[in-house]
This record gives sequence, C-alpha cells and structure tokens, in this order.
Amino acid sequence: MAQEQPATANLVIQQGPQAGKRVEIWKDCTTIGRSRECDIFLEDVTVHRKQASIVYTEAGYMLRDDHGGNDSIVNGRPVKTQLLRDGDKLLFGNTLLTFFSHEATRQFQQPSSRGKESLLAKSLDPNASAIAKLDFTNMQGLSRSFELQPQVTIGRSRDCDIFLEDIAVSRLHATIRQLPDGGYELEDHRSVSGTLVNGRPVSRCRLNEGDIVQIGVSKLTFRRS
Repeated sequence: MAQEQPATANLVIQQGPQAGKRVEIWKDCTTIGRSRECDIFLEDVTVHRKQASIVYTEAGYMLRDDHGGNDSIVNGRPVKTQLLRDGDKLLFGNTLLTFFSHEATRQFQQPSSRGKESLLAKSLDPNASAIAKLDFTNMQGLSRSFELQPQVTIGRSRDCDIFLEDIAVSRLHATIRQLPDGGYELEDHRSVSGTLVNGRPVSRCRLNEGDIVQIGVSKLTFRRS
C-alpha cells in the first residue's frame, strides 16, 4: 500500500473542464488519468484512462508517463520521466496543469492558518465580547494563536483553515464551529488517529476554557479572552 507523504506539492488545473481546481500530491505514487480509479481524475476525453503518475523520490517529485503514447507533456516537451520543479506546466490531452512544490523533505512545521494572518496580528479589544482562540506552543517554546471564526476546519489538507503538516493527521481531521449560544463545539470527522480533548478521545464535544485539543502530535489550548 502506498505510503502517504506530507502535503508538500499540488497541481492547479489551468485549462480544461476542471479549470481552477487544485489537487494535492499526498502519496508516494499518485496516478493521473481519465479513470475514476486514478488518484487524480481528469474529466477530459482526450486524456488516457491511466495517463501518468507522479512518484515521490529522494530527489523530489518525478512525473512518469504510464501510457507510452509520447503525450505526457512537461513545459511543451513530451517526456517519459521528468523530475518536476516548482512552476512546471503539465499537459495531458486538453488539460493544462501547473505543478507547485515546496521542499520534499523538511522538518515538521508549526500549524499554519490560511488567510487569517491579518486577524492574528490584531490586538484584542478588552471592551469587546470574548474572542475564542486556539493557543499552540511547539517543543521549542514558540507560541502562536489562531482566532476562531464561526467555523474552522483543521487537517492535513492545505484547504483547511488550520493546516497541520503531520502524516498522522487526516486531510480533514476535525471542525470547530460556533454554537447559537456563543459557545464552540469540536467535531472529529472519523479521523484515523482520532481527536483527544484533555487526553480523552472524542467524536463531538463542547469546548471549555483551557481544554487541550490534541490532533496528531499537535496540542492546541482553547481560550476565551
């Protein structure tokens, strides 16, 4: 069975029936084609059922043509195998994709909050109603806070509001949502490794001041300030 890799690369479809869609490369061998059995399904009749694969190697991500028709194109040139670089243009049939990559091997990172940087930089107004947040402290003692919106997703997918780069974390691991009374509830999405609150596994629970949420190796403390 293919081993999952940290989410360090993705493809953005630039042209074709699925233009604008982004898909992550998260396995050591990711198949691409018109078959729904492929990891990346392209809705394009000009694409072969099993067109190509992106293989995770020590040197980085490599594109491998699986059809043998000389029609897997990288930067305008047909290839049989090609080590991919950030920004490479891939063409399969009428579908054009751009490959984006970070370093294939890197140390475990702190969680990141997508699109919330402007909120995190603001000081809290003591006269305003209580703001809920998650406090995270890594092993080196560096702290970071994430202000909670009415609904916040947590997981290993970069589409999540709080991205945890940890292979023990599911792509969509959990959601924290605000309740009608102003409180917050955490829901685990049947994740493989589970979600702990104060050391106990939960599927759904209301969060209280000081609760410690553990997802993978990350521990986040719920605060109202």
